[in-house]
Amino acid sequence: MPSIKKTLLATVSSVALLATALVAAPANAAVATSLTVAGSAAATAGTSEATAIVLPVPSDNSVDSTDAVEFAIAGITAGDAISVVATDATLIPAGTTGTITATTGVSRLDISTGTGTTASFKAYTKTTKVGKIAVTIGSAAAVNYYVKGVAGALNNISVVAPASPLGSVAKVTVAGSDVFGNAVSGATVSLQVLGATATSTYALTTGTDGSVVKELSGLAVDAYDLVATATVATAVTGLKAPVGFVKAQLKVVDLAALVAEKDAEIAVLKAKLALAEASASGNKAKYNALAKKWNVKFPKAKVKLVK
Repeated sequence: MPSIKKTLLATVSSVALLATALVAAPANAAVATSLTVAGSAAATAGTSEATAIVLPVPSDNSVDSTDAVEFAIAGITAGDAISVVATDATLIPAGTTGTITATTGVSRLDISTGTGTTASFKAYTKTTKVGKIAVTIGSAAAVNYYVKGVAGALNNISVVAPASPLGSVAKVTVAGSDVFGNAVSGATVSLQVLGATATSTYALTTGTDGSVVKELSGLAVDAYDLVATATVATAVTGLKAPVGFVKAQLKVVDLAALVAEKDAEIAVLKAKLALAEASASGNKAKYNALAKKWNVKFPKAKVKLVK
């Protein structure tokens, strides 16, 4: 009798374990997603920021096969809906026809497979930041994929000078970016500093953040014109016009004169304070003595003596 009970218990336990396994099986366990660029498997997995799929930005305003990653999803349970949300990336629905430009696409796709078990779409990016593409199938948890753009050719330059540098040294910042505003490193920019009596020219190269700082020294008290020039990309219809010539002005302030001016302002404030204190204390003699000194030092702002 005990052996029969043990057999029954073992059978019940096996059935319970099997039922638990069936319930716990992940939704869409058979789903397989392949990522291809220009018909070939992506060079990296794209399943983490570290393995983000690298794509050129469409700086020619044409999203070609090499500019986008294609998602092909198979093994979907019939009837399951697919939701795709992109952050810092753009989605192109399957079946999109005509010319695909840098303004084509959406940030969210909702795909209804109906009785089908497959789905596809493409994604591209216009930024060098890592973009995320979250794919949710049915009730399963979202699966994230990552892409990252490579900056295009130099399209715009800028030059920024401090508002009022003191003394003979000033730092000027020159920067370069592509048509989408991404920092361009390794770009060559010429900076001219035009003073009243001389002109200096510097060849600068932008760093990894797309900028370079030039420290100017030996500056005299003067206003300088700053002119930055560079060879930039050819204009592309539909995209931001290139800018390879920019100007700014640098006005160097006389530090000694500024200090003297501030010292004079402080002296005025101290004198006013002394007059106010003497007046408040009711000391007529002290007030008049200070007032006379004030009137001698500041004849255009005389004060009346107390009688």
